[in-house]
Amino acid sequence: MLDKILKPFTYWIELYRDIKMFNVFRNTAYEHKKMLSDKHDLRVDWLGRIYGVINIPEEVEGAAEQIQQAYVLQQITKYGSLMSVIGLADIVFPEISKIEGSPAYLVVLWPVYDALNIWYILGNLIRTSLVLTFFIVLIRIIISNFNYLSEYVTLTVDSLKSIM
Repeated sequence: MLDKILKPFTYWIELYRDIKMFNVFRNTAYEHKKMLSDKHDLRVDWLGRIYGVINIPEEVEGAAEQIQQAYVLQQITKYGSLMSVIGLADIVFPEISKIEGSPAYLVVLWPVYDALNIWYILGNLIRTSLVLTFFIVLIRIIISNFNYLSEYVTLTVDSLKSIM
């Protein structure tokens, strides 16, 4: 139960970590933008995503889609060593999608952000507000009834002392 109460508050730590990771990834991608473009035919967009196109050769183009995807995965391995060189190998994940109407696949290298989602942020903002409101109301009730509660505790302790 305590986990459910504290979850809205621990979310903000996760969001901070995701924003920090976003900034590190984006800055590193922009720092190596020229090298990525010149040597590896990869581009960096305004969000810092690294992307490129893998063209399927004619001998693989007529094969089943699984073989085409295997070819693309084989080609992605060269990006793994590249990401190690620029220091992003631990956080980057490839997203592969077929480009309609052409024998090519778009590969986007981008971290997975769990907490950096507008709906997730709004949901946790509402959840955090509700929990804080509950605690504020509870504290106000305790403060407004403090004299009664302290008198009740004193009488209870006195009656227990008289019984013993």
